[in-house]
Amino acid sequence: MNLKSVPPRVRGYMYIAWTGMALGALGVLGFVLSFFQVGSRAVAEADLAAATPWFAYISIFVWVIGLTVAWYGRRKLDAAVRERKKELADAARVELD
Repeated sequence: MNLKSVPPRVRGYMYIAWTGMALGALGVLGFVLSFFQVGSRAVAEADLAAATPWFAYISIFVWVIGLTVAWYGRRKLDAAVRERKKELADAARVELD
């Protein structure tokens, strides 16, 4: 599909949804990479109040922001598709008089 044929408003919603999915993926990847900061033997043996896993918290925050942005983009994109389908259905209606 050529994105040039998509209206700019709908193309923007697509980019928003893709950005949200990318942020969500980065959040999950960051959390997986920070696993040893959260679940290593050194953390288990140390005082839990002393070590704050900031990278894990930031990764979770980025994941939640990504989910929210992707949800917003998909919601707007679905609304634009419903609107376009309604326009096409109205244009296809023929009145016989």
